[in-house]
Amino acid sequence: KGWMTIVMNNRTISEKIYLITLFIWVVVTSLVTTTYFIRLEGSLSLYRIVLYFTIAMILIKELVNLPRSLYHFRFHWEQLLIAVLFIISMFIVAKNREGLLDLNVLLLVFSARDIDFRKLLGTFSFATFLVLVLTIFASNMGVISNMFMRADGGYRFSLGFNYVSFASQRLFFALCSYLMFRGKKISYMELLSLLFATIYMYQQTSTTSPFYLSILILTYALFSLKIIKKDFIIGHFWMKTIAKYGFILALIITLYFCFYSSGNLFHFVDQFTHNRLRLSVEGFRNFGVSWLGQHIKFTLLDIFGNFTSNYNFIDSSFVQLLVIDGLIVSAFMLLTLTKVMKYFVTIRKDIVLACLGVMIIHGMFDPQMLVLRYSPLILFISRLFIMNSDNEIE
Repeated sequence: KGWMTIVMNNRTISEKIYLITLFIWVVVTSLVTTTYFIRLEGSLSLYRIVLYFTIAMILIKELVNLPRSLYHFRFHWEQLLIAVLFIISMFIVAKNREGLLDLNVLLLVFSARDIDFRKLLGTFSFATFLVLVLTIFASNMGVISNMFMRADGGYRFSLGFNYVSFASQRLFFALCSYLMFRGKKISYMELLSLLFATIYMYQQTSTTSPFYLSILILTYALFSLKIIKKDFIIGHFWMKTIAKYGFILALIITLYFCFYSSGNLFHFVDQFTHNRLRLSVEGFRNFGVSWLGQHIKFTLLDIFGNFTSNYNFIDSSFVQLLVIDGLIVSAFMLLTLTKVMKYFVTIRKDIVLACLGVMIIHGMFDPQMLVLRYSPLILFISRLFIMNSDNEIE
């Protein structure tokens, strides 16, 4: 009995270490990489300190858990294999993208495997809400700048973020995380607050995609969790099948739009997504797809801060996966994320599947889907080498 108490104590300690580290990591990396806090003295030093702090804390947590991990993986070869493949994939990602930052993501995902996914989501959504509140407040108080752009007869404001769409992309992921975190416990007041926040964001930044998708998922939550109280995805064979293979379907649809859609359809989708389809096609043409991916320096703004004529950023998460991360990582990510969807179907988490569904649609034309500073999605890969099933922890 004494031994069990020690194990339980170890678990709560290591869980606290993990969640505090995740919270600090999301807040600091988000503020430094996506807002004008970067211009404040010492922000980069703080950022570096947090990257090394994260590595240290996760190593401490893993050492505390080492006996349990060794014992667990001895009997779960398949999980160990997925974990090893994930580690290899993340090293390829780090080579092509952000180096140390991506190795932090690797550690945070690997180490999330014994944490209840609702605690992960709660921590993630509170961290993101804090980033939003701090940034918008600081830009309103004049502590950091607020960029604006003319658009469609009005202005779009960045609210302290480096670019006008960032704030609303953040709110979209915070909202999805919060819905998944609260699940059936969510109240009408919470849904209403999220709706008001969404409308405020749209008024300020006029970013369409996160606005429509937020309204869609809030409506779904309202009916599924409150009014009708019914699992529309889990309770329906075709919806369940679409959910299971959502990531693969989204990739197929994206590639279809890119290469096989007729002139009219191509033009319509391209206009609807503000030229993102054309940029995706050009991305494939200019950079190609290789096994191990490549590091790409995109041309975004000229010296005056305006978009250049040879602007070539690839917005689609799925196209970025193929072009930047390469075929090996793409195959691994799509297979594991499909397994993640199947996992949530198995443990019957309808609202989680719905939120992941809108995140997948968002990812077809936006780059944040697998970026941990924005989206908690990649943390779910830890469900595939989990130490205790979420059924028990729920």
